[in-house]
This record gives sequence, C-alpha cells and structure tokens, in this order.
Amino acid sequence: MLNLYNSYTKQQEAVNLNQEDVRIYLCGPTVQSSPHLGHGRSAVIFDFFIRYLKHLNYSVLYVRNITDIDDKIIQKSQEQNIDYRELAENVWEEFVQAHENLNCLVPDIEPRATSYVPEIVQYIDQLINNGYGYITESGVYYDVSKFDDYLKLSGRSTEEVKTGTRIETEEDKKSPEDFALWKFSKEGEPSWDSPWGVGRPGWHIECSTMINQTLGKTIDFHCGGIDLIFPHHENEIAQSKGVEKNENFVNYWLHNGMLNLSGKKMSKSDGNVKLLNEYIDQYGGEVVRFFFLRAHYRSPQEFSQDLLEESKKTLNNIREYTKDTESDPVDPKVLEIFESCMNDDMNTPKLLGEIFQMIKESNNLKDLEENQRKQTIKYIFEILGFQLKLADQSIVDEKLLSEFFSMYDIKFTEIDTAMNEFISIRNKLRNEKKYVEADEMRDSILKIGIVINDGENVGWYWKNS
Repeated sequence: MLNLYNSYTKQQEAVNLNQEDVRIYLCGPTVQSSPHLGHGRSAVIFDFFIRYLKHLNYSVLYVRNITDIDDKIIQKSQEQNIDYRELAENVWEEFVQAHENLNCLVPDIEPRATSYVPEIVQYIDQLINNGYGYITESGVYYDVSKFDDYLKLSGRSTEEVKTGTRIETEEDKKSPEDFALWKFSKEGEPSWDSPWGVGRPGWHIECSTMINQTLGKTIDFHCGGIDLIFPHHENEIAQSKGVEKNENFVNYWLHNGMLNLSGKKMSKSDGNVKLLNEYIDQYGGEVVRFFFLRAHYRSPQEFSQDLLEESKKTLNNIREYTKDTESDPVDPKVLEIFESCMNDDMNTPKLLGEIFQMIKESNNLKDLEENQRKQTIKYIFEILGFQLKLADQSIVDEKLLSEFFSMYDIKFTEIDTAMNEFISIRNKLRNEKKYVEADEMRDSILKIGIVINDGENVGWYWKNS
C-alpha cells in the first residue's frame, strides 16, 4: 500500500484514493527569470510520483500552474524595459525546454494566472462577503484573525509570522500577518478592473482560484517545494477554507526538500543559484534527472559538479547493464522491491541501493534469470522516466568531424585526441594574445555542437548530448 508523508498531519500515512479520479496540483514557476536547479528538482520529483501513480493504474488529472504576473515579474520587466507579458513568455519557453529535456510529463492543464483574473475577482468577493477580506487604500487583504486554523500547516506561531522577512509591510493593514488578495496598481503597472479599484491579484489568491476552477473544491495532492509551506500554502488554505468552509481543501500535502550549494539553501533571493539549462546542456537531461533520484525527495540535497559527474558515471553503468535487452516486467522479485521502496514514501535512494545490489549479484544467476533481471530493471527505469539509451557517439558523424578538424591540419581518428590538439592550438593563440582568432575557433566548433569552457573549468563537452 502506498504510504506518504503528509506535511499537514506531520506523519506518514497510508494513502486512500479513488482509483478512477486522482487530482494533483503542483505549484509551478513564477516566470520572472531562468529556471535553476531547484526548479528542476521539484519538477522531476513530482514527475516520478505521477508516473508511479500511473504505474499503479490510478487515473490522474495533473495541473501545474504558471504565475505570469506578480511584483517580481513587473520589476524584472521594467529593468529590462520590456512588457511583462514578453518577459513571462520568454522565461516560460526556457522552462518548457528544461521540462522537455528532463523528460517530465506535460500536465493535463497548465493554467496561467492572467487568464483567470475575472474568476480571481469573484473569489476575492466571496472572501469579503464571508467576512475574511477587507479593503484599504493600498488593496484588499485577508484578515487571518478570522481563520482559526491559520499556521497549522507550517506550525509557526503568530509571533514568528510578525517578525518574518516575507510578510508584506503595508501600513494600512489591520495586522502585520494579513496578506494581499488584490493590490491596487501604481502608474505604469499592469492592471485589471475590479469592484474595489484597478489593480492585480496577490500571489496566493491565484493558486486557490486556479485549483477551484480546474480541479474543484477538494483535491487529493497539493505538491511543491518546502519553501512554499509558508507563506504561500498556508495562505492558500486560509483562502480556500474562507470560501468553502465545510470542504476539505487538500487531502495530502507533499513537499520536496531544498537543494544546497556548499551547505546553503539554493534561492534566487540570496543569489545562490545554478541555472538548470546550463547543466542540461552540459550533461544531458537524463543525468540531471538521475542526480535528483539519488536523494530522498523530502531531504535537502547537496549539489556539486562532482556529484553530477558521479551521477553520469553511475547512470552509464546502468545503461551498459541493460543494453541489448527489451523492457519487460518479468522478474517478480525486482518488481516487489521497486514497489516496496516507492510505497515507503517514495524512497528512491533505497531503491537505487537495492538495484545496485541486484546488479552486483547478477553474475551468480543463470543466463535466463540474469536477462529477466536486466529487462525488469530497464522497465523500472522507464516507469521513472528514463530511456536508458547509450550515449550517441555519432552526434556529429565522422565525415563532418574529419572535414572540420582538417581545417586546422588535425587528422581525425577519434574525438578526444582531436580535441586535445584543437585546444592546444587555441591555447597557443590565447597565450600570444590573438584573442580574435581564438574566439573564432571556439565559435566555429560550437556550430558542430561542441562547447569549449574557458577559465577555471577548462575543457569541452557536447551541447545537448
């Protein structure tokens, strides 16, 4: 039976679901700037989860939103002197590319906040009519003193909230912990009409409304990063229960842990980020995806390039082990271990440990048994969203490589030797301060899909390999 940790009850629970109707909402990105590795981790983790539910024959309706209007998007677009819609679209295209390269399932519905403004206005109106919202000179706010279960999800105290760094500080609020439902727009800012004045939605109200419109009053799973528990998810609960008092908003809350760089949480606000698409370009989407599989989804995960290199080698070992076999669930022992680990709160690191042990013991099996084990392991990885294709060594065919390197009087026999000569010639130009010629060499080889790193991490790699 599937057991998962529910962030609301603070315990692992046996999950009770309607096999024919499982409703899942994942908090998607605020499209203000390029996706970082933390975005990738959340997307991949819950992709594992949805794929596993489908393996268990649950019928899943999966929604992931796009926040395409908020204060940060407005600020970024003004800094770049472009329309907020252009910024949002450009950034969203980067997310789409990243999700595709990570082999993440496309959600059944991807609502954009700006497409639901009339519904958001109606939702806020209900909150005001139910006594939870009030109007000031700066906007419409939620009165958290009216909601008895406020902070039950996060477990924070009211005093902690008052001294928190993310609380809005408008002076006309009744209480510091009250949060914005509708913000009146300043001159030159995007705006929509409302009964209370021209403005735009607050961040939290967008998700409550889009969930209500796409999935209904009650959903099975609400997913997102642990950093969203407060204030975002806490405020979603307050809003949704303020409109539908007698409904259970979410049955199970699932949250993934944060990525750490040198022991510090990866976050945009702290400037402590690594861009996702750069690493996908360098290592390929499957390696990055496999890196996320190695840690338990609720635990913090340390990131480093060394760990990515290690993930690359380990994944290649699994590719080698399963090559020349068809995916087929023919080994019941392997399937039992797979489901046992996944049913135990998606314990993917335990699953990997078990798989590596089975690979190690394969030498003691008869040929038929070993082949069945390989087939089943390949099947499991396909469930988890991996294709396990061996790296294509002919990304650029040999004729093209030979013609390219001949321009620099390099005889092509195999790629590593040719690249060593190429880099040596280029380094000589750089040492002679012939930077234009050196840059031309770098740009020319990029056209055939090879990227050269300068600086501390000197080397080369296939782009999108």
